[in-house]
Amino acid sequence: MEILFDILQTENDYVYLILRLAAGIIIFPYGMQKLLGWFDDMGGGVGIKETFFKMRAKKIPGFITWMVIIGQSLGSIALILGCLGRVAALGNFVIFLGALFVHLPEGWTLNWLKNKKGEGIEYFVLLLAILLIIILKGTGTLSVDYWLISSKIILR
Repeated sequence: MEILFDILQTENDYVYLILRLAAGIIIFPYGMQKLLGWFDDMGGGVGIKETFFKMRAKKIPGFITWMVIIGQSLGSIALILGCLGRVAALGNFVIFLGALFVHLPEGWTLNWLKNKKGEGIEYFVLLLAILLIIILKGTGTLSVDYWLISSKIILR
């Protein structure tokens, strides 16, 4: 129970609320695009079948593909709700760290001028920084985590 308390522990702070909502909203379309086929292709496939096809072409194992689909889809919802936010942030941190390394050859900046094949890493660095803050500090106020801790449902 001590570990669960440590995972859920967070402060009654609106800064962490804003950061987790931003991260969850940013990641949500990626997850829903891979899981349910919502939104246009953002480089990872549309729907589970195409996501697997595109990941397989990049030599990414099926197990990792499932982790990406689940991490981005359910993890984004968990971040928005603030439910096991540290776990969701950690999972997405690993996913987007991988994406950073994939995009590293394209340099720092995004492809604003449409003069290179892919996108740079500046977006991923920003998202990773947000996720790292959530991992370290928790989900903040108006979160399931804070409610469980403050209502003494989860005791140390």
